[in-house]
Amino acid sequence: MAEISLSIAESRTESLRQPGRPARSLEQHRQVAEAIRAGDSEEAARAMHTHIDTVGRVKLLDWQNDRED
Repeated sequence: MAEISLSIAESRTESLRQPGRPARSLEQHRQVAEAIRAGDSEEAARAMHTHIDTVGRVKLLDWQNDRED
């Protein structure tokens, strides 16, 4: 996480500048939280996957790791 924390912060800032994005992000977080509170692990996983997919489309996160592990 330390290695990507700056990119995550930059993507969050950029993402939240996009029209409609803050409300959409808040709704996605609400869906995850509601599923967790309801004890519905399948729905929580689905909601989190949807959110991660949405976040992954922010251009700043669309990078290639040139480092070989």
